[in-house]
Amino acid sequence: MNGYFRIAATQTSTNLELFAPTDGGSPIRSSEVISYLTGKGIQYDAGTLGKAIDTSVTKDTHVTLCMMPLGPFAESSDITVSQDKMEAVLRLYSASVGGANLDESDIRNDLASKGVKYGILDDVIKDVIVNPRYCEDIVVAKGTPAEESVDGYVEYLFNTDRNQRPALLEDGSVDFFHLNVLQACAKGQEIARLHAEVKGEDGTCVDGSRQRSRDPRQAGFRYGANIEPSVDGLTLISQVDGNVSLVGGQVFVNSSMEFDEVGPATGNIEFDGSVEIKGNIDTNFEVRVKGDVTVNGVIEGAYVEAGGNIIVVRGVNGMGKAELKAGGNIIAKYLENVNATAGGYISAEAIMHSTVCAGSDIIVDGKKGVLSGGHASAGGHVEVKNLGSEMANDTIVEVGMSPQIKKEIMDLRNQAAEKQKTLDSIKPVLNNMAMKVKSGVALTEEQKGYVGQLIKAQKAADEELANIMIRLNDLESHFDVDTPAEVKVKGVAYPGSRVCINEVSMSVKTPTKYCKFVKLRGDVKITAYD
Repeated sequence: MNGYFRIAATQTSTNLELFAPTDGGSPIRSSEVISYLTGKGIQYDAGTLGKAIDTSVTKDTHVTLCMMPLGPFAESSDITVSQDKMEAVLRLYSASVGGANLDESDIRNDLASKGVKYGILDDVIKDVIVNPRYCEDIVVAKGTPAEESVDGYVEYLFNTDRNQRPALLEDGSVDFFHLNVLQACAKGQEIARLHAEVKGEDGTCVDGSRQRSRDPRQAGFRYGANIEPSVDGLTLISQVDGNVSLVGGQVFVNSSMEFDEVGPATGNIEFDGSVEIKGNIDTNFEVRVKGDVTVNGVIEGAYVEAGGNIIVVRGVNGMGKAELKAGGNIIAKYLENVNATAGGYISAEAIMHSTVCAGSDIIVDGKKGVLSGGHASAGGHVEVKNLGSEMANDTIVEVGMSPQIKKEIMDLRNQAAEKQKTLDSIKPVLNNMAMKVKSGVALTEEQKGYVGQLIKAQKAADEELANIMIRLNDLESHFDVDTPAEVKVKGVAYPGSRVCINEVSMSVKTPTKYCKFVKLRGDVKITAYD
């Protein structure tokens, strides 16, 4: 029980009895005592009172307030309504010796004077009258909180993880028969399901007013060719056999074409779906597809662009001419003298004298696991067996998001929050005006003009927020601000190699085995591999 106080008057003085807390209760608040005495117009000596309150923390005590009898004082209450109007809290103050106690109607009248008329806890009030608890917060009315609304969402019925990695065989080579990166789908197969938003029930505050449930966000499908929604609009269905993928929040199904090789007999290839090439892609030829490119042979000095993944079973011998661009991942036996860019990760058993850039990670593993010569940059981390070579080839490895991209993502997030804040401030005003019109209240011309301005502002903010989110989703699908940037070397990091992490770098001076490069206290440091 909390500590509390009580006025006790004799024929010649007015005294204050102070009772220590019991069973872990809170001690008396000096501010509460002073407020009570001031409200009753009782004089006191501040120093003497303060010492008595300090003593009451551990034991009962009393203090003489003034040398004249005052009172008696009836039991009193203080009702506080929470800021969100979802609770009314009662604090009782003891009657003086000989003073009258409150009854149930007194407390109900106090609640009514504070505007409390809903959610009154009758059992609590009855118990307080029988078993009063002084100087303690007692909840005597509770509102019914609004139910949480559920936002609509799209459930994708296929694996959307763009960072799936190809399986490694026991000898360390890549298993090109089980790459785990293509998601096959059949004609007529459901590939996504729409879950509609659910509006929560409104709540009721203790003053009887309504607590509105949050308006849930709607969700909808975004999809490309070869896909149709079901009759009820709740699922997406593939119209062809192909590969299904999620790129920038949009579902794609790409049908496939096969070629023996790409060269003089075929010319350049441009296709909306996916392409499988059984042989090679010759020098100076181009392959541009919106789906995936699978090459079972070798890519020579060719240009290959895919909206999805690029998979090269035998590797790329680019002769300084080859250029690969993938919206997804690039997986190859090896990359030599090639310029390669992937929105996802790049995985190879060797990368030599090439310029490669990955939105997420670069993994150079397998039998050789060599990254030597050229420039490799990754938004996530780089993991290799051997970095550089004994010949001290100039090899630059850069990891971590560029400061420009990181700043743009942060700026877009802030802009989105501001636009949402603007929308949240407009919506209640429009709802209030709509309720007035619905109840028969005629709006003035000034109010009508104001509503028109708000509607225009809401539409503009909605459009701006949509554009911001499209750009933000595109960046975040390629880059992760929170990804720890590091370079891991399972074998040897050779001199001639330079590691850059964000804006700082270091050059390898001596061969270093089984190590990891990380950014510590503003510098690149070499630590033990873990």
